[in-house]
Amino acid sequence: MPVFRNAVVFSVAGSGARNAAKNLAVRVVGAITLLATITGSQYSHAAVPDKATITFTEHGVPHIKATDFRGLGYGYGYAAASLDVCAIAEVFLDVRGERAKYLGGSALSGNSVFKRAEQNVVNDFVVNLLADGRSLTAQRTGLSAEARELIRGYADGFNRYLEDTPASERPRTCRDAPWVRPISSDDVLRRVLNAVLLGGLFDQEMYDARPPSSALLALQPAGVDFEPTDAGSNAIAWGSQHTSHGRGLLLGNPHWFWGVPNRFMQAHLTIPGVYDVSGVSVIGMPLINIGYNASMAWTHTVATDYRGTVYELTLDSKDPTRYVVDGQSRPMTQREISIDVRGEDGTITQSTHQFWLSEYGPLIRSEKLPWTATKAYALADGEGDDTHYLTQLIEMGQARNVKELQRALAKTLGLVWVNTVAADAQGDVLYADYNVIPDVPRELYESCSRQIAFPQATLANVMDGSRSACRWRVDRTMKTQTMPAADKPVLLTDDYVENSNSSYWLVNAKHPLEGYSPMIGGERTPPNLRTRFGHLLAEEFGNSAADASERSDMEKVASLLFSNRDYFAELVLDDLLTACGRPSTPTHQSGDQATLVTACEVLSHWDRKDDLDSRGAALFREFAREVRPAGMEDASTSADLWSVPFDFHDPVHTPRGLNVASPAPLDALIRAAERLTKAGIPLDKPLGDSQFIERNGERIPLHGGLIFNRISLTLAAGVGYTEPMGSADSYIQVVTFDANGPRADTILVNSQSTDPDSPWYADQAPLYSRKQWVRMPYFSDDIQAHAIRPAIKLSYSMAPH
Repeated sequence: MPVFRNAVVFSVAGSGARNAAKNLAVRVVGAITLLATITGSQYSHAAVPDKATITFTEHGVPHIKATDFRGLGYGYGYAAASLDVCAIAEVFLDVRGERAKYLGGSALSGNSVFKRAEQNVVNDFVVNLLADGRSLTAQRTGLSAEARELIRGYADGFNRYLEDTPASERPRTCRDAPWVRPISSDDVLRRVLNAVLLGGLFDQEMYDARPPSSALLALQPAGVDFEPTDAGSNAIAWGSQHTSHGRGLLLGNPHWFWGVPNRFMQAHLTIPGVYDVSGVSVIGMPLINIGYNASMAWTHTVATDYRGTVYELTLDSKDPTRYVVDGQSRPMTQREISIDVRGEDGTITQSTHQFWLSEYGPLIRSEKLPWTATKAYALADGEGDDTHYLTQLIEMGQARNVKELQRALAKTLGLVWVNTVAADAQGDVLYADYNVIPDVPRELYESCSRQIAFPQATLANVMDGSRSACRWRVDRTMKTQTMPAADKPVLLTDDYVENSNSSYWLVNAKHPLEGYSPMIGGERTPPNLRTRFGHLLAEEFGNSAADASERSDMEKVASLLFSNRDYFAELVLDDLLTACGRPSTPTHQSGDQATLVTACEVLSHWDRKDDLDSRGAALFREFAREVRPAGMEDASTSADLWSVPFDFHDPVHTPRGLNVASPAPLDALIRAAERLTKAGIPLDKPLGDSQFIERNGERIPLHGGLIFNRISLTLAAGVGYTEPMGSADSYIQVVTFDANGPRADTILVNSQSTDPDSPWYADQAPLYSRKQWVRMPYFSDDIQAHAIRPAIKLSYSMAPH
């Protein structure tokens, strides 16, 4: 469990109930107030002291109050380390490119935002290529004064925790690890770069790039399948037209990752009168990413924009390391990167790797994007110019309403790869696709694009690199190649907005957004099923009887989310069961026919939900995977799946109905049943008995499926659906406002810590299992009333470093 030197050591029951927490025994090991001054050559004892106060409420949520941004970062760095020092230290190991040095070169890491596994040496080489001195300098120049102070404070607060907590008192999982060591403000900048750069999603392809004249390394497959559609989210914001008291209401349901390095941590950060935001940040980040302040709440969903461009290079016929632009041959360059690698015997040796570079960016190579004698491919990262990410997060937290938020997003353009959905106390709601992408207008896109499918094709398009006319457009005024906000989609309304990772085109079913570059997304194309279901939920909420309290609004939203309706089943199951009742066809063998009869019987009694007691949910899930082999998000594009095709005039309700003219659906059902049977899972087993996680020997059943309320566990033979987990329900917030300020029900499904000995290792997962929420305190009096121990007061004195 977390241990604080010169502070109160405490424990919290797994349920997190306030009364139970307060009745637990506490052990005082010293004074509550920490007054020790950090020493060292980088600090000045003559500097003016600043202060930060940390108050923990149920479930280990720290509420940090400070006098300025340095103090805020200091308090958060200290609190974060006290909650999960092992995970955060590993994050900084990742972003420094030192995994191979401490953990061995061949071990796998899941460093990218889409959790693609790769060898540590690949991670480290690419990190050192991309997060070089030039990139860090660019990040520093983009920092506001507040952001600069914030990252300094975060690094010093993390280091203060290490100083205050001897190794013997740290979590046993990393107690003796040499990589748990102090960090610098540059390390925090590297964490930001890790979050914003697209290049890291092509680590293996950059590492594998070799000209055909050299001894080609065998292409190294990723340790797990690459599923860019696996990261997603749901967001709905209702305006004054639909809420009981005319104020805004937000559902934020990001489908995120539970493991290092991308898990969420919940916190509340306050500088009185300047910044006061509660929500979550990705661990190792010094500021809130998704959350709410006194009068506005926001969330994010992964956007459909192309974040960069893969340029197809036409090679010089005399030399495959030269490429031709406008008829002129140009040389590629090489950059040698050196890293330290730990061998199996513990010895450290230096390893080097050569990367190939073009004027567009690093060369990449894969099965779909080969380097031949005539063609090669280079990655141009549209997010590489984003140096304002932290500044943008500060501005978002300071916005008092969605109109101010829109102006801040449009002015700074500091977000990457996400849409923003927000609601405010005035009853307005906002959808904005204001994130950094290359400035490629429609005409340029259409004249230069190459239609090449590859695994990361949802992240970058392919364009002709042989013509300078195909380079991204440059804004001569701003001197940037980023698409300006004026060319990106936005909707501000008092109706509703919804996004579940489909295109901007359909964020309000009554007001489609059209006329934008294909770089941003498609128009008049089928939205994914989660988007369609989200619009139905938005409509159902709007049509429900108006109650007289904000609480009733919140309860209705929570009920809609946790209804666990399987929307795909609502569209096709009746047709599937009708097909089940038809006479058997010669295509089905006797064994298959028996399996089909059993499967049909199970589905006929299924409640069409993904609740814990739902029998048949697992069978239908496998059926859905069979009929949609390209992934859940591609269901609406499978023309042969549906009996009623897509109609862009009715995008929420089409396509629908199952095409049972062929035996394909029943064949898919047979395969689904056989897969479960082979895995030892009875077809009618309750979902809660076969979908679960384990924490310290305790099995925690989880409701949810693959559509809206998402739990994407792995089917293990003889076990059921369990970890490893893909993207899933993580931090969920339902936020509205009353006359005093925000009212927020939240749940962090994966809980605050990865430390098995922490009281916050698995305390919120059981709440999720029971469909319970945490009312998060926001105002000082409420925070004190919910405090589970006395506050920690940190004093320090530092000079700039």
